[in-house]
Amino acid sequence: MIHLIGSEGFIGKAVQKYSAKYSFYCWSHSYKEKENRFDLYDKSSWNTLLNTSPKTVLLLSWPGLPNYNNSLHLTKNLPLFIELVEALVNFGCKNIVVSGTCYEYGNINGCLEENLKVDPNNLYAIAKDSLRRSIQIICEKNNVRWAWARIFYPYGVDQNKDSLFPSLIRAIEEKKQEFNITSGNKKRDFISSKQVALNLLTLCSNLEAKGIFNCGSGKPLSIFEFAQSVVKDKNSTISIIKGGYPFRVGEPKSFWADMKKFNNLDN
Repeated sequence: MIHLIGSEGFIGKAVQKYSAKYSFYCWSHSYKEKENRFDLYDKSSWNTLLNTSPKTVLLLSWPGLPNYNNSLHLTKNLPLFIELVEALVNFGCKNIVVSGTCYEYGNINGCLEENLKVDPNNLYAIAKDSLRRSIQIICEKNNVRWAWARIFYPYGVDQNKDSLFPSLIRAIEEKKQEFNITSGNKKRDFISSKQVALNLLTLCSNLEAKGIFNCGSGKPLSIFEFAQSVVKDKNSTISIIKGGYPFRVGEPKSFWADMKKFNNLDN
C-alpha cells in the first residue's frame, strides 16, 4: 500500500492514472471527507494519516506554487514538512519517496548528474534542497529508505493552465493562428506527466532505489522545438512566434537530466 500525499495535484493525478498494478491510499487537502483529508497547514488533519501507520509514502504535496520566490516556502512549508517526515518515521514509515525539483541545481548548464554540487537560486528550490538534506539525516538515523526525485520539466493534462503545454493546446483548440513564446532557444528537459508518474512508482516499489534520482527524459529540447513537436502531434497549422515573451531571469541556457542512475535500476 502506497500512501499518496498530494494526490489531487498535477503529478498526483498522473500517478493515480497510471497506477493500475499498485494499491493506493490517497490524501489531499481538497478532500472534504476526514477519512482521507490531509492539509499541511492543519495539523489536526495529520492524525488520520499517522494513525494508519503508513509503511510507504509518496510525498508530492507542496503549497504555494507557482510563486517560486514566496517566503512561505522557507518559513512555513519547510519546517512543517520536516516535522511531518519525523512524525511519519515515528509512526513506523519505512519507505519515503519525495518529489524534488531540477531547480535545486541552480544556474548551471549541461547534462546534470545527481552528485553535482547544488546551488538553488529561488526560495522554492532552497526549501526543497533543505528538506532533502533533512530527510537524508532523519531517514538514515532511523534506518528508513528514502528516495528523492528531482523532476525536470513535466507537461501534460491537469497542469497549471498558464503553463506552456496547456496554453499551447488551448490555442490550438481555439484555432488561433499564432502562439507566442520566449526566444525559444533555451534547451530544457521536457518529460510527460505519465513518465514522471511511472518513474515515481518505480522509486516507490524498488527497495534498492535509495538517494537522489533525476526524473527527466535525458534529452535536451529547445522550447521552440518542444512547441513545434506539440503542433505536429496535434496536426495543427498554428505558427510559433519567438520573442513574444521575456525569458525568466536566473535560469541556465541549456540543461537536462543525466538518467543513468535511474535507468540502472532493476525496473
